Amino acid sequence: MKKIVGFVLVLSFLVSCYRDKEELLYPNDFGSGDTSAATYSAFVQPLVSARCAACHAAYNSYAGLKVIIDNGKFRDRVIVRKDMPSGGTLSSDQILKLDKWLNAGALNN
Repeated sequence: MKKIVGFVLVLSFLVSCYRDKEELLYPNDFGSGDTSAATYSAFVQPLVSARCAACHAAYNSYAGLKVIIDNGKFRDRVIVRKDMPSGGTLSSDQILKLDKWLNAGALNN
């Protein structure tokens, strides 16, 4: 009987432990950096040039980047799946700022 009670306690402890991504649970409550509205010229273009354009030369121009934004692949790979850029994800502040820029219409500003 003691073994069953011990097993149940250990099992309940293990089941109660889980790992959630904080930024998915609390999307507006993470990061401590500047997350003000981003512009293409001041934030997006320098970030894309530094982290994406080496592999995706077409993204050096707004028109080239806009193609992948319009078909949803940019948001999927960078914001949702976070498997781009290769070689490491962006910071949570960068992701939040990109998300705000995309939600504002991904303007060429």
